[in-house]
Amino acid sequence: MNKKIGTIVIAIIVILLGATYFIKNKTSNENTTSKESTINITHRYGETTVPKNPKRVVVLDYGSVDILDNMGIDIVGLPKSSIPNYLEKFKDDKYTDLGALLEFSLEKINELKPDLIIIEGRQEKYYDELSKIAPTIGLGTEKNDHFGSLKKNVNILGSIFEKEDFAKNQLENIDKEVKELNEQIKRENKNALVAMVNEGTISVFGQGSRFTTIYDEFGFNLADDKISDAKHGQNITYEYLLDKNPGYLFVIDKGVIVGNNQESAKDVIEKDIVKGTNAYTNNKIIYLTPETWYLGGSGITATNNMIKEISNAIK
Repeated sequence: MNKKIGTIVIAIIVILLGATYFIKNKTSNENTTSKESTINITHRYGETTVPKNPKRVVVLDYGSVDILDNMGIDIVGLPKSSIPNYLEKFKDDKYTDLGALLEFSLEKINELKPDLIIIEGRQEKYYDELSKIAPTIGLGTEKNDHFGSLKKNVNILGSIFEKEDFAKNQLENIDKEVKELNEQIKRENKNALVAMVNEGTISVFGQGSRFTTIYDEFGFNLADDKISDAKHGQNITYEYLLDKNPGYLFVIDKGVIVGNNQESAKDVIEKDIVKGTNAYTNNKIIYLTPETWYLGGSGITATNNMIKEISNAIK
């Protein structure tokens, strides 16, 4: 009898010890999983803990939409009012239209119940409000540094979605192509101006401007090193273009973006006086794709499109 009771007691102890081990092990695994399922991201507005591989992502930055698309990551909503053509797939009704980059719908974002929101500089003042809806990170292009921002954003998104190898390969390929172009352009000592046409007026942009990548990364000499670094460029005359006589004149037609097509950039630029410039004589007035250079942000497809346009320009 005593032997039987002893056996029962031992069995109960074994069961209790096993249960205790199971509970401790389960708790430990849950804690480990919890830590591994989130990641701390340092971004332009601070540090935010975000879920790894979030399933419901809202994006208010076309550069980030571009990067995620290249990574094969789907999103649930974005502003569609000025979406670039190379992101045309996102015009589909399966993606919720959130309005415009500057005037988006907080209500629609909230209804989507996102687990990650990605913004850029245009939405900075809404950061705190968006952060109440879901973890929010600020990417976009910082301080007019297109390539620096691209690398940072690709690496951040690669970490969140566990696409580190993809990020590394993409950035290495882009670096290689840009370096080759830079070396060729510097070797041939090419100079240039970047101009934007809007409502019949012409503005030029120098180093430190939103189009500084033409000079800094691709390596063109600036035809006028005294250009004002004003955010919207320096207004100029046709006589100015003749006087500075750039070898290359890169033109961006803002009217295409804002819907003001009263007069094309080509009609505005190519007046008789401008035909005396080296750029015109050598067929080097290059009309860049506005969506890529003005709207696209620091995205992978946008950057590859930039590389192709510059490569074609110097042939």
